[in-house]
Amino acid sequence: MADSKSGGAIGAENVDRLKSYLDALERESRPLPMRGGEPNRSAIALACGFDRQVLYKNPAAKALLEAAVEKLDTGVAQDDEAKPEPKSDRRDRRILSLEQQNAALRAENAGLREKLRRLEQVEDIMVTTGRRVS
Repeated sequence: MADSKSGGAIGAENVDRLKSYLDALERESRPLPMRGGEPNRSAIALACGFDRQVLYKNPAAKALLEAAVEKLDTGVAQDDEAKPEPKSDRRDRRILSLEQQNAALRAENAGLREKLRRLEQVEDIMVTTGRRVS
């Protein structure tokens, strides 16, 4: 049990990891992961290597995250929130277009199958009777 740490030591280690992560984001000019206008705590916790509940229950980690969100709200968050919408709009338009093409091809395929069925019937009649069908 020489390797076991106290709760306070684990909490301090988690805060250090979060601080390192937030500093790295700032250095690389990357935005804080957001979801629905709120920080994506699951993504942040996963990147830091601890449980998401740390960001709710550890007061130091919670304060650090709130400070990072406030720093982000100075203008970067508004730019980031505007960017995903055009991507999803493009994707929605593309999906709609592909669904329309798919429906048109299905209708054409059904029509061609019906025409083939009729021609096969005519061919059967011509083969059995030896006469042309009008």
